[in-house]
Amino acid sequence: MNYAHFISAHSVEISSDGATRSSSSRNVEDELREMRLNLLMEIEKRKQSEEALENLQSQWQSLSHHLSLVGLTLPTLPDITDEIGEQPTLDPAEELCRQVVIARIVAGSIGRACARAEVEMEMEPQIESKNFEIARLGDRLQYYEAANREMSQRNQEAVGKNAELVFVIIFACILPCLSLVLLLTYVPHECSTQGKFT
Repeated sequence: MNYAHFISAHSVEISSDGATRSSSSRNVEDELREMRLNLLMEIEKRKQSEEALENLQSQWQSLSHHLSLVGLTLPTLPDITDEIGEQPTLDPAEELCRQVVIARIVAGSIGRACARAEVEMEMEPQIESKNFEIARLGDRLQYYEAANREMSQRNQEAVGKNAELVFVIIFACILPCLSLVLLLTYVPHECSTQGKFT
């Protein structure tokens, strides 16, 4: 709408009625100017808001892309046409924090598992060496036990032979003594009986 054409047509109408119309016309013109100025300011604010929204959406998509590279996801940005009074079902910051906590727990578990696997790989040659040494010591222990049993058996046989030998020696020592005692007891008795007969 051409504003100059509107004003000129309006001023012709005002001049035909006189001074009263002229003052009300100025009031209308002032109101129209103010409305136009307000409208232009609102249009400018809307443009700035749309640019800010586009910038925010761009940053949100960039952040979402970078986070997706490390395994985190951001929910989609709510559409501007959504109802203003409607509350979002999920807080993006809370969701992101939850994902970070889960990621830390998973990373910690993986780190511990990797460290355990490294230690096991480093210890495997030592464990094999110790197992070989244990097997060798077990074989040596069996050999010593067998040798000990054999020596114990020989000692028992030697003790048995020594006991027999001691018994023979004792018997050999006692037998002459017994013989002598018997002889002595017999000889005086025989002498006394011969003296009686003479």
